[in-house]
Order: sequence, then C-alpha cells, then structure tokens
Amino acid sequence: MLILDAIRAHVEPIEERIYSGEVFHNYISLEEQRHAFIAHVLRPMLPLRYGLELGRAFSIDDVTTHADSILIYDAVFALPMGRLMPCEAVYAMCEVVPHLDETSFVTCLQNVASLKRLHRAKATAHDVTPMHHLGVFGARYAQLSDDKLNPYLGYVFAAEAVDPATLLQHLNALIEEDAIRPEHTPDAIVCFRDHWMITRQTRTGDAAVPRSSFAKFGLWRPDSHLMPLVYVLLNVSLSQIQLRNPDLLRPLAALTKYKSSNRNGH
Repeated sequence: MLILDAIRAHVEPIEERIYSGEVFHNYISLEEQRHAFIAHVLRPMLPLRYGLELGRAFSIDDVTTHADSILIYDAVFALPMGRLMPCEAVYAMCEVVPHLDETSFVTCLQNVASLKRLHRAKATAHDVTPMHHLGVFGARYAQLSDDKLNPYLGYVFAAEAVDPATLLQHLNALIEEDAIRPEHTPDAIVCFRDHWMITRQTRTGDAAVPRSSFAKFGLWRPDSHLMPLVYVLLNVSLSQIQLRNPDLLRPLAALTKYKSSNRNGH
C-alpha cells in the first residue's frame, strides 16, 4: 500500500536519529532527553494541532499528576498556561526513559495512572469542538449516555528495557493485586533497542485503540515495522479523542469576589 510506503519513508529518519544517539544520550539529563524526544521523535510524527509540553496536568478539584512528563495537548483551543496545564486540554502523557527496569516501570505506571485518574467532564458526540456543544437532545441525555470521547492516553517509551515478558508479568501482577486499575494502565509500552511493543489488545487479537474493546495486554515484536506501527497507533488513537474545554465560570466568579479599593480607601 502506498500509504504504508509513505509512512515508512517518513519515519525512517526519525528512527535513524533514535539509534544514532541524538535522543537518548548518556551525557545529558533526563529532562534534556525528554526535550530531544519531543523535538526529534514526537514533533515530526504528529500534526501541529497537537501541542507538546514537558509539564504536569491538573484537574478542576486541584489534583495534579505526579511528576513532569511529556503532555500531548490541544494546540488549537487549549488555554496557554505553560508547564501546568488543565487536564481538559490533554490528550496523552508520554513517559520517556533511557532504561526500563521493574523499578522505573512502576514509576512510569504511577505517573500515567495519575493522569488517567484526573476528573474532567465527559465529552460526547455533542461536543463538535472543545468550545462548541450541540444541545440536540439536552445536556442531561448527553451526560447520561455511555459514549465518552475524551479518555486519557498514556505511553511509555524506552531506549532499552529488560525482558518484556518480565514487565508484562509484573504489570498483570499489579493489576491482580489491585495496586493499579486496568483502565489506568498505559496504552502502549515501546522499547526501541529490541523492537518490541506491549499494547492493550482486543478480543480479536488486534492492538486496541480508544473506541475498541480491551481484553488483555499483548506483546508485539514488529522488528523493522516498529516505527511505522508507533506512528500509526499514535495518530489513530489521538484522532479518536474529542476534548471539551474547562468551564471558566468558576475561576471568573472567584476573581470577581476581589474588589479593589480606590485611592481614598472607599
């Protein structure tokens, strides 16, 4: 298929930058590696409507994600707030680590889960844009319906990692122990050195995207097809998310409670 040929040609220089050491380098800090991952990997793979920022997300009830991570956010409608971002504007979190072992894996899981636990109003098919809502059947019907078009996505990208079967076993054990809920787990875990990916998997054995079923986790070894697979999975998954802007009436009401005095103190 020509579309796959075009994708392979596009991601080839991205892959070369990863394996040449331009992204993961022993002599730069983790934050610098994350910025390099944004510049050399994510930015060339995603349309400009997706913004990329290293920071934290917060919810309307003042809960924040655990640590700074790469956030994929709405670059068109989102309010500009820098490294502290309303969760309503966030599509996904990307954890990037040079080496993924069981300890760093748990840290990544906790960070992704901290985003997926943040509360935000449900977006439905009535939200034609993050700013415009169609009240065709009424707000009550829309909020009671089952369709939720703004789940969070979470990804873990590693230069190298321990055996994926070990990580998969550890992930399933944490779920069985109720240390982490299945819906709060990453959507994909990628190791570039060994060309493998762990993803959510449907009942039919396909890689799961936001609007498909999720039965278990599957291990994929796509070899030279890894980067095209990452490209397609990211863009397909992100394209299925419909965001809904935060309600600014509450902060507006809070700000209008402050009344400045005039020069006479009245």
